[in-house]
Amino acid sequence: MTRAAALSLLTLALLVAAPVASAQAPKAAKPAKAVSALDRCLATPEGQSTYGMIDCIGKEVAVQDARLNRAYQAALMRLERPRQKAALQKAQRAWIAFRDADCAAYVDEDWGSLARVEANQCVLDRTRQRADELERFRAGY
Repeated sequence: MTRAAALSLLTLALLVAAPVASAQAPKAAKPAKAVSALDRCLATPEGQSTYGMIDCIGKEVAVQDARLNRAYQAALMRLERPRQKAALQKAQRAWIAFRDADCAAYVDEDWGSLARVEANQCVLDRTRQRADELERFRAGY
């Protein structure tokens, strides 16, 4: 076998073996997910009752609502024209009405006390999502 042929064979063997070796390499452990203030609150004895869950969620809603308001104000500041600001204000008012009506649909007297927890969780989820959207709104311009 010529030296060039041997080198080609060695190169081919390395190319074939590399994906196999990397597939067999142990994967690094994923970093542990940070425990949120909401999770810590829910883990307390007080956070185990329906009232406690609603209270914990309410505290996190306050945090996320403040974040939402900061993101909304920042988004307004990124807009140059009054009509653009008016359009965002109209959209935000409509979003608030949607969130409130959508989450209120989770509560009915026939569904028990956990329905109130679900309704409050809905408000939290929608508020977080809207804050995320507003933080990205026209941010690249």
